[in-house]
Amino acid sequence: MGNTIPSSQGRHPITGEMLGNPAAICSIRLCSISGFDRRINDVVYCFPLIRSDEVSTVVFFGGDVQDFPENMETHRDNKNYVKWNLENTATLLHTYFPESHIVVVRPSRMEMKTFSCYDNFVPCNNSGAPNHTPMHHALQHLEQLLRGVSQRLQAMPASELARSMSSIPEELQASQDAGEETQMWWQKDLCLEKSKLILIGFSKGCVVLNQFIYEFHYLKTLTPDDESMANLVDQIQDMYWLDGGHAGGKNTWITSRSLLETLTRLNIGIHIHVTPYQINDDRRPWIRKEEKAFGDLLRRLGAPVHRVVHFENQVSSLCTHFEVLSVFHQAEAK
Repeated sequence: MGNTIPSSQGRHPITGEMLGNPAAICSIRLCSISGFDRRINDVVYCFPLIRSDEVSTVVFFGGDVQDFPENMETHRDNKNYVKWNLENTATLLHTYFPESHIVVVRPSRMEMKTFSCYDNFVPCNNSGAPNHTPMHHALQHLEQLLRGVSQRLQAMPASELARSMSSIPEELQASQDAGEETQMWWQKDLCLEKSKLILIGFSKGCVVLNQFIYEFHYLKTLTPDDESMANLVDQIQDMYWLDGGHAGGKNTWITSRSLLETLTRLNIGIHIHVTPYQINDDRRPWIRKEEKAFGDLLRRLGAPVHRVVHFENQVSSLCTHFEVLSVFHQAEAK
């Protein structure tokens, strides 16, 4: 794979309408970013629309089916959900968090071109169901992945950056017209691994957030003298679980009191958004029980928890499951 591939954007990822602001659709595909111990992931990146004194980065882990658009379009079933591809999702998050850098992490493996397997963050079977372990170096991989994204972007001259974008912002176009190779403002001194972090998992992607909880506990409780990840953990300000679920028979949500006590002590904002597709699935009744236990225990421990059930009175479907991506941020403002 090449290093950068232009994203195929141009329309609003939800409505399908043409976007009026070209800057709002600039996403960059960065392939084969190196992380911890030779682990590699592709990412989709969007730069901030608005300058802010505090640098922040949204890191998103998607669910089954979600992939690059060309892969979804050629799949018999997944093409029906192509509007939820990783590039559209990056653009959608871009509108929700205009002051933040957006990093959408593609799974290292898409089993049968459908099942998202985040092996680089948590051991998985062939359906992507996790086998959580106290330490898989998921946090180290996240840190080094963000560093790799920063280094790749900083090294890109304006001409290559322009080729990698679906549309070119005025600032970059002016630089191109003048024959200059100046950096964009957001490229200068870029250190995403040192920014404030907002971590979002959707559906299968929540297994990565759950693995982070295991590693918080390992680092803070079992190896308290190891401060190698202390700075990264301190930078995490919010974690969003969006309709988490996987094919395993347990551990869709973390219910261990000791693990959740450690999470609470970190004072990270906990955001839970669910739909009947997961919590009312009679074939997987443990999801409802675990999700309730997760939220209830965190509240009793004093964690800042915000929970919303979406589409409660609608028939559950894969469509409403995906639609949580289009409504969760608006619900946060209520």
